[in-house]
Amino acid sequence: MLRNGYTTGSCMTAAACAAYRALKTAERPASIELRLPNGGLLTVPVAEVRPGFAAVIKDGGDDPDVTTGHRVEVAVEPFDGVPGPRDYSDATLVLTAGRGVGVATRPGLAVPVGKWAINPGPRRMLRDNLRPERRMRITVSVPDGEALAAETLNPALGVEGGISILGTSGIVRPYSNAAYAATVALQFRSLAASGFTVGATATVSRTAAALRRDYPELAPQGVVEIADFIHVAVRAAASAGLEKLIIGCMPGKLFKYACGEKNTHARKNRLLMGRLAELNVPLPAGVDPARFESMGELKAALAPEAYRAVLEALKPLALRVLRGWGGALPVELALYNEKGERL
Repeated sequence: MLRNGYTTGSCMTAAACAAYRALKTAERPASIELRLPNGGLLTVPVAEVRPGFAAVIKDGGDDPDVTTGHRVEVAVEPFDGVPGPRDYSDATLVLTAGRGVGVATRPGLAVPVGKWAINPGPRRMLRDNLRPERRMRITVSVPDGEALAAETLNPALGVEGGISILGTSGIVRPYSNAAYAATVALQFRSLAASGFTVGATATVSRTAAALRRDYPELAPQGVVEIADFIHVAVRAAASAGLEKLIIGCMPGKLFKYACGEKNTHARKNRLLMGRLAELNVPLPAGVDPARFESMGELKAALAPEAYRAVLEALKPLALRVLRGWGGALPVELALYNEKGERL
């Protein structure tokens, strides 16, 4: 069994809660129990805490995460001023960043251009767990973040100056090829044994939630979260004897499926937008796909109807690849955006 870990978003939230508790009551908690987006609980150890400050050591479990073992620090203080242009703010929290957290400089990411690279999932988790009695400023820093970012795709994606604070579920689930292949195969065999004739795959938790919303007949166990292991999943569903597989994904994964990528992890297969031309995907005159680093950046540069034409051209190409892997297994694609809305 591989050991789970926790995301940088969970580190930020746990450190903020510990720092606030120490500021408010002088308590110095050794750990913080977080409420996760799925309703579960996660206990995160706190490495250092004093009033208004705490640090958590990132632990990605058995996942090969470059941030594992590095500090995520948070300072908490009362705030009555005006938030900065890079900050996120509401009635009770102003979220800002210090050393080692990047800034988005290109469109198409989960955060707006010019804002701190702190994704929506961690921001929601912070709001759900930290409920201060008055408005507070939360400053998150990753002392080694700028050096760590050089080992990620952040520079290519337009996140400059440090890492991103990430995590939709709060938990890092390690996926080695062998372990995950066995787990996926087991889940599909279990579905078939339970009487399911149709199954579904999702790359991330928000896509899984969207599939359960749009296909209620699948029930919770009918949607298998596959991360980047699309080839393993299709082959496993076919071997289990399912009569149909619904594949939920977002545009970036759709593109990689169309390119025939069997494992879509960014470290294994970087999204090379120039391949749109190789696939004869229609683009407006004068648009060079090689200038872009992501489907989100391409979307920001195109008119909605032109972007829609790109997706419509990619879909049959992806289906041809997926159906080739599944043999006689009928495959359907369900495409979603980053908010879980059907495209």
